[in-house]
Amino acid sequence: MKRGDEKLVVPKDCVHWCHRQPYAETVLDDYAEVDLDKWNRQLEALRIPARVYAVNADGRQIESGVGHIRRGDLDAASTTLDLGSEPALNRLYLCAAWLRSHRDRGGYRRFLDVRDPHDGYRPFDLIARALDACEAEPALVQTGAFRTWSGWPVAPGVGHSLMSLYCWAVHGAKPDRPQLLDKFSASSMVRYGWMEDGGASQFSVRTYARYSNLIHRWAGQAGTKPEIVELWLNRDWHRRLERGVRQDDLALW
Repeated sequence: MKRGDEKLVVPKDCVHWCHRQPYAETVLDDYAEVDLDKWNRQLEALRIPARVYAVNADGRQIESGVGHIRRGDLDAASTTLDLGSEPALNRLYLCAAWLRSHRDRGGYRRFLDVRDPHDGYRPFDLIARALDACEAEPALVQTGAFRTWSGWPVAPGVGHSLMSLYCWAVHGAKPDRPQLLDKFSASSMVRYGWMEDGGASQFSVRTYARYSNLIHRWAGQAGTKPEIVELWLNRDWHRRLERGVRQDDLALW
């Protein structure tokens, strides 16, 4: 780590909160309500060969109406949803739907168009190569001279947060699993002493690796999972935002 990351200690409030959180319920069952018709109509209109699936109240897989996507459903090891024989693009859009529809996440509000605007004959070659790069070893958070490419994979329409979530989904429960790069969580981390300029959308791969590695280190200090630490950072940002809004409301009286 660089720039003093190794000196940062997990906040005590984080430790106390994390110890009360069961991983399955707090992380894997964290769900978003998704309008499947809106997503799939747009995919059809743009001729993108992907579908967004979810489950209904009975736990049955659906592709129309309003459904629920759990974070655990994004994991490549999950068997809740059948993503077909070519799951990569479907999984990317599943991650995009969860991120965009989640009430507490800072996902993009515009529709995700992964077509290469410069290649009308092979519009999906770029995104296919990018997803292959995300799934390959070493993982995106493992930087060094061993890499054959630098920077984020070229992926039309895909921002850093979505790419990090896709990497989380396909790399399973590994010790250095890439963590979700959430702009709210990153802002909270800066508040607790992490020195980084610019927002999450401007992070280089190396900066993202530092962010993800620090979350893992804090999880080790707290005796919990890194996803729970990231979730605490996200909720800490929202809690401070709500406190500021309440103070502003009181100031009006």
